[in-house]
Amino acid sequence: MFANWSCVVLIFGVCCVMTCCGQRADVPGSPRRTPYRIDLAQYNQALLPRVRTLIEAVELAEEQYVPYFELLPEYRDRLSGNFLIDGFARARDAARCLTCMSSSYLFLSFYNETIVNGQGDTERVWTIAKRICRLLGFKHYLCEGIVNLNAEVIEYVLRNRTPFPEPEDICQIFLQEQDCVRDGRSITEAALYRSVDITPPAEVRSGMYSPPDAGGSCSARKPAPGTPLTIVHLTDVHYDPEYLVGVNADCNAEACCRTLPGLAPATNQTAAGYWGDYRDCDTPWHSVVDVMEHIRQQHPKIDAIYFTGDIVHHFTWNTSIETNEVAMRQVFDLMKHTFPGVPLYPVLGNHESHPANLYAPHNVEESYRTTYLYDFIAKQWADWLPIKDIQGTLAEGGYYTVRTPFGVRIIGLNNNPCFVHNFWLFYSLDYFMPQLQWLHDTLLQAERDNERVHILAHVPSYDDSCFIGWTREYRKIVERFAHIIAGQFNGHSHVDEFNLYYSRDDPSRAVSVAWNGGSTTTYTKLNPNYKVFQFDPVTFEPLDQETWMYNLTEANLTPDRRPAWKRLYTFKSYYQLSDLSVASLQRLVQQFAQSEQQLQRYWQAKQKYSDPLLQEGCAGTCLRNALCAIVRTEHDDERACELLYERAANTTATQSG
Repeated sequence: MFANWSCVVLIFGVCCVMTCCGQRADVPGSPRRTPYRIDLAQYNQALLPRVRTLIEAVELAEEQYVPYFELLPEYRDRLSGNFLIDGFARARDAARCLTCMSSSYLFLSFYNETIVNGQGDTERVWTIAKRICRLLGFKHYLCEGIVNLNAEVIEYVLRNRTPFPEPEDICQIFLQEQDCVRDGRSITEAALYRSVDITPPAEVRSGMYSPPDAGGSCSARKPAPGTPLTIVHLTDVHYDPEYLVGVNADCNAEACCRTLPGLAPATNQTAAGYWGDYRDCDTPWHSVVDVMEHIRQQHPKIDAIYFTGDIVHHFTWNTSIETNEVAMRQVFDLMKHTFPGVPLYPVLGNHESHPANLYAPHNVEESYRTTYLYDFIAKQWADWLPIKDIQGTLAEGGYYTVRTPFGVRIIGLNNNPCFVHNFWLFYSLDYFMPQLQWLHDTLLQAERDNERVHILAHVPSYDDSCFIGWTREYRKIVERFAHIIAGQFNGHSHVDEFNLYYSRDDPSRAVSVAWNGGSTTTYTKLNPNYKVFQFDPVTFEPLDQETWMYNLTEANLTPDRRPAWKRLYTFKSYYQLSDLSVASLQRLVQQFAQSEQQLQRYWQAKQKYSDPLLQEGCAGTCLRNALCAIVRTEHDDERACELLYERAANTTATQSG
């Protein structure tokens, strides 16, 4: 998950995506006046000696930690209003960009003088990192945990990266969605990355896909003619073994609903609910069991389950390989017990690794690799997958392909290296490229074999939290093989959304669709859900999709009774569609652009009719962003969205005339 979860400290600069968290921002407001201009170099030079005084103190009381904003009285007026950063004209949020750049500058300055020009005292470096973290307003235990867990990786990256990183090298990745990048130096430049070698369609001898009754080769078990395949999409369980019912759920940290240092006693308003909590809380075990039991009872005929990752909780400062494995084993065992004989196709989430989000290149020193996790899942997934056949790619990077008993080919990706909070991206911007080339080659072989394909991944490639280096190449692959990709299925965002992939050369032409499973966790402000897809047994195109959920407010009123799961909607009926084809969905998003009322209904379904989010509401720019998110296939490519609104405006003008 990537939104509110992430008051995670970036140890390079010990900075946080603060505005996402809705707390601890350096900039209180933005009055309407001519914006101040901030010279970044002057600001950093003024900040460094003030921070040094606090950093180098032998010991500091908790109350002595103050935000950057309070350290520079001469900047108080400018930073409390509307300001711009000279040289960063593209930055969408100057406050977050400034904090990231300054935090990175401070840390790298202290690192250089301590390690490069000093005596190599790494302990001093990490003490400095923790104190910068505290200056940003984070709790002591969170700073201690995050720095201690990630320090070795950060040190390895700094020792081995050439050239040594600059602050903008860090912030342009970590804050990719905010375009926090110096003018003229952008991570969106294609020349920075290797490219996938794509075989043109003309070079494929067997031509395009044709269904079995037209000479295709999809054999093996198939349902009776006319009987759709039923596949359940589960994702983002986020099981918290230490969830404590009744504890204070308003903990003002990255994650809550367990015992934490200095946590105030709970009140009736702040007590964690029995079935989960709308605040920054993960899932208690009895809720994990409930969703599995409900699926088994409600859907007696299930042909397969797609599981798109994230079993482990959001307490990223307090994980270990051992505790992660215990949680994963417990959930996988529950799935095996609850759904005996049902094929399950799993992929990894960004929280499965230790530390969270870190999926290392295969060619770094052995102690830093993610081999331990790939070995673990090979054992856990052996009940579902032919491990001997996929051992090579599973050991290489946690990805695989298999042909299902009912005929469709599954490609299970590990695209977590693209997540912008993966520190290994600072070591190499394109180390994941071999997996993308493998994806292309696998699809090419599927095309030659006249197969249809479903692609499973955790992080939606179209999302701003997926690094542009992955997104751009993945988009090329999808467009090239759209005729055999019958569906894409993701998790990570926790919301009920879909995305249309548009042609790179023609933003008016959608070519493929990706579906997101939402989440069974309530993190954050969401109702639990899962999805059920009906697929054509020949083409494997989706025929319809159901979203099942329960209202958390209602469930917690009766903790002694199981939640009242209900079918929230079926996609075709809810949006009055004849089918779920790309063409139908393209017409649907055009309707969204022309009708704010219809777009509002989509937004409500996307938020799974969550009580707190419905209360907050969404209008104007918020709704426009919701629509643009559906049709934005690549970071900063707004052409499809602009075209939708342009056509909507033309239609309105024509009708008015």
